[in-house]
Amino acid sequence: MIALVFKVAIGDGLYISFQGFEIRCRMERSYQMTKNNIVPNLQTKVTFGRFKQIYFTLKEVIKIAFRIQPKLLVAVLILNAVWGFSAVPGFYLEKLIIDKFVQGITGVDWKPVFYQVALLLAFSLGLSLFRNILGSYNRFLRRTLSRYVDSELDVLIGNKVSVLKLSVIESPQFKDRFSKVQRESGRRAWGLMMPISDIPNYVIGFASAVAILILVNPFISIGVLIFSIPRFLIDSKFIKKDYELDTQMSTKYRIWGWLRYYLVENRNFIELKLLKLTNYLSGRMRNISTEVIKKRIELNKKREISSFLGHLPLTIYDYAISLFLAFLVIIGKITVGSFQLYLRSLRSAEENLGGLVSSFLEIYENYIYVVDLVWFLNIKEEVQKEDEVKTIDDSSIEIEFKNVWFKYPRTDKWVLTGVNLKVKPSEKLALVGENGAGKSTLIKLLGGFYLPKKGKILINGKDLNEIDLSAWRDKLAVLFQQFETYPFSAKESIGYGDIQRIEDFEGIKEAAKKTGVDEYIEELPLKYNNPLAPEFDRGVNPSIGQWQRIGIARMLFRKAARILILDEPTSNVDPEAEEKIFKELVKVTRGKILIFVTQRFSTVRIADRIFVMHQGQIIEEGTHRSLMEKDGKYKRLFTLQAQAYLS
Repeated sequence: MIALVFKVAIGDGLYISFQGFEIRCRMERSYQMTKNNIVPNLQTKVTFGRFKQIYFTLKEVIKIAFRIQPKLLVAVLILNAVWGFSAVPGFYLEKLIIDKFVQGITGVDWKPVFYQVALLLAFSLGLSLFRNILGSYNRFLRRTLSRYVDSELDVLIGNKVSVLKLSVIESPQFKDRFSKVQRESGRRAWGLMMPISDIPNYVIGFASAVAILILVNPFISIGVLIFSIPRFLIDSKFIKKDYELDTQMSTKYRIWGWLRYYLVENRNFIELKLLKLTNYLSGRMRNISTEVIKKRIELNKKREISSFLGHLPLTIYDYAISLFLAFLVIIGKITVGSFQLYLRSLRSAEENLGGLVSSFLEIYENYIYVVDLVWFLNIKEEVQKEDEVKTIDDSSIEIEFKNVWFKYPRTDKWVLTGVNLKVKPSEKLALVGENGAGKSTLIKLLGGFYLPKKGKILINGKDLNEIDLSAWRDKLAVLFQQFETYPFSAKESIGYGDIQRIEDFEGIKEAAKKTGVDEYIEELPLKYNNPLAPEFDRGVNPSIGQWQRIGIARMLFRKAARILILDEPTSNVDPEAEEKIFKELVKVTRGKILIFVTQRFSTVRIADRIFVMHQGQIIEEGTHRSLMEKDGKYKRLFTLQAQAYLS
């Protein structure tokens, strides 16, 4: 008896064995180790061999589906198995009907034959109706499961990004591959699930058809296996080539996505119209799509020609077996009905084997895309072992930078060189300097988003590397220069500052009052429930200055924060509002550390100490008065800005 044997060996991979003949697939991925992260090597090697990683990927995807809707997944698998088994009884009913036709034609009394045929047709109709209902219900369940899987993947991807290291997220290699995850993995993950759910149907259908063919000759089934090999090999070859082309085009896809954003989803259409960029940007999109489509057409031409040639051996074999069965009918070895039964079984065996191996090839095709999703979901997260981290007393916090040097990954330029800085408890500190001096980088290091290449950052005398980063960040309220503008309600946009207190409406209103943005919000049609994006019903588009006030209010809403850090917090508000905001900041941060990064010197005088940065170094330190007396960099910058205001 010809059997399709599946065996899973974790060490050696997953093998598909057809009576001793093995088709194996392997995908090998290499990773480059860096000091801080594992960065994926985009040069992916795809070869035939062990199936270990495909097994791992299948396990991960099935785990996701089973976690989401276990009953739905099991129901789909069972219904597919029943569908596959129900095909063979239909073949046998057709055999009986045809044989009765022959008997009725040659016999004298047609009535008994007619009644028997009528009964057999009723059974055949009932079986067909059963299969139709089964198929419709199964399709309904599959569509439902696919929706659950797609939505859950979006949630998983969003959650995963939030726990990755900043150095990983900002890596160009990560961005290229992650854009492919966003573009492909949703449909590819379900594309991986669909053939998995079809496997029970194909296995049982193939086994049932083979069992019937054995009655004629066991070697017929072996021939189906052998003559199917060419098309399977050709299909798998082009699956690899398709993936390699997609990887080659990753950067172009990412550029295309940005171009589409600026043309279709850009929030600043005024600039687009004013600068007349539409034709230029759409032209770039067209050039990229033309290049990609051209390469796709070339590959698809080769694939279709090769696929046609790969199907020829099985087509010729099918014709030869059909002639053999016809010969058996003519010499009286089998009936006409048996000819139909065996021929249908042969075609069913071919279709089910083709469907089975095509399912594995489809799994393989989707696997080499979904492996990017699995890679993404298994990137090392920014976590610390509980027994290796220390806590700090937040009643009095002191910060010290000791000879800190830093440069970003994959660059040779030092952004910070030998920075020494000490912040006392409850001190108000200003960082000033020209663009590129290293001010914002200093803040990123303080937040633990990057680690110094040399030197240490101490919090109450403890190395920041050894402190519980999650607990430390709870003590920080940081508003970066490029902060997020959430389009939802004004209440949410401020409340996101402390998600545990988002229902504290009075606290949200109080934070808004401290920045003066409450007057603007109260004038909105829906007040604090008003959307902050014109894309929503009754939504508005706040000015940049209003957004800055909302952002500062969001940081002030962080009740547990002991350190308030603002990067260019008032660069887009008027001088009067700026003075009011800073006076309020000084008042509400009593007992807390306040650090603000700025290029505007009108408000730095409120700081207890001012640090002047230049080319990654702190070159001056002191109060406004002492720095003016030094007649150095600070005085020159202050004087230049003051003259600009007076002119």
